[in-house]
Amino acid sequence: LNAMVGGANRVADGPEPKEVDLAAAQLSLGRVPTMSEQLKNSIGERISKLCGDSDWQSRFIAITRHFLVISHDGARHVSDQIPLYEVTSCARLPTQSDVSSHRIAFVVETIHGGYNGGRQYIFSVENEDQFLSWTQAILKQAAISAKQYRNLSIVEQLKERAADLLRKETWQFTFSFLIVANFIVNICQSSAAPSSEASVNSTDANSTVFYTFDLIFTALFAIELFIGFFANWFTPFFRSGWNCFDLVVVALSIFSVCYPDGPTWIIVLRTMRLFRIVRLFRRLRVLRTIVSAVLAALPIVANGFVLLGLVAIVFAVVGQALFSRRSPALFGTFKLSLYSIFGVLTINEWRHKVAAVKAPEYGVYDVDPTPACFFVSLIVICSWILIQVVSAVLVDNFTRACRREERQALIDEENEHLKARGLTKVVTKSPIAPLLDSLALFHNSDDLSKRIQKLFEVIPDLC
Repeated sequence: LNAMVGGANRVADGPEPKEVDLAAAQLSLGRVPTMSEQLKNSIGERISKLCGDSDWQSRFIAITRHFLVISHDGARHVSDQIPLYEVTSCARLPTQSDVSSHRIAFVVETIHGGYNGGRQYIFSVENEDQFLSWTQAILKQAAISAKQYRNLSIVEQLKERAADLLRKETWQFTFSFLIVANFIVNICQSSAAPSSEASVNSTDANSTVFYTFDLIFTALFAIELFIGFFANWFTPFFRSGWNCFDLVVVALSIFSVCYPDGPTWIIVLRTMRLFRIVRLFRRLRVLRTIVSAVLAALPIVANGFVLLGLVAIVFAVVGQALFSRRSPALFGTFKLSLYSIFGVLTINEWRHKVAAVKAPEYGVYDVDPTPACFFVSLIVICSWILIQVVSAVLVDNFTRACRREERQALIDEENEHLKARGLTKVVTKSPIAPLLDSLALFHNSDDLSKRIQKLFEVIPDLC
């Protein structure tokens, strides 16, 4: 498709969009490689390419050092090409109804997110010998091209090995187990806290045992963090919120281990070790999706909380003005009034607050209209309406965030697949990017329709 919009890059820079030029498009992928550049070609062989659902067309294909080039028979220009370092497989296809019984079809698959965007290319050859010759040649040169294309330094190779280690299921399971074990040990340490009846010797022995466990867990988690930091050096590491959280927790753990006996604030920091269990969320996809979706939905829901807070402040001011003399303990100051409003919104003992601000002239079974109107309107507006609206907004945005997280998880899995294959320098510029840029520069609906119609006129000639 890059061939269809040869001058599209110039369109983005010029003041006026240009139409697709088929003559220029035929030159955008270059000329067919020379015989000296071709490692293997289809001269003398009848090779067909599947165009559309069942349209088999004769094509010339050739293998170079890094590309499988495709062109029309007798043409001097390349109509399509496949980077060999992005080929994932090349295998036989089952016999299809639209393929002659004496011909053999095979498919060349490319990586997702690469130059061809995961597209599959289906070819057919005349016999078994040609099939074996082409598939073996493609796979062999693909392996050589991938190795030459990467050409990583020693440091980059070590980073890839570290990343491969972090992706292994054994590594993930081991550290998930260590996180759970560390959480259980922390619970046991809290349960074994010294009491008035405990002896000094048993307390010292328990402290030594738990300190040893804490030292071991901290060292293991620090090693894991260092490997992850090295594998994602430098900026990619801090782009992940989970990595930043791990860094904070491990840093606090190291600090508490270095200063086991210290002031109160160090003891408080030591309790932060319990947050290691949260690190388990990043290893469990379901929990990670929920947490990420909640965090993504909070900024939008914050607007609803702001509205709820403003309404509560208004009621707090009105309540202080109405009931400060009747009940100074509940509405004597703005702070007390706002705290009482919060208690009413939780529907916790709100009847006692109503009774506390009732005028003395009203009996037990009488209704004071002033506090009745105040508290009923407060509960209806805030508890029955605003809180429900905030909950609905939270659920709606949580659902959308979950879908975004699921799509991002699929993208991450594809990226992990690419890294596992060693394709760390995959071409991310799609061949249809210039085409999309050209379509995006339309003036009106008629101009867009003309561009799309031109596209459909060009595509059949370049398949």
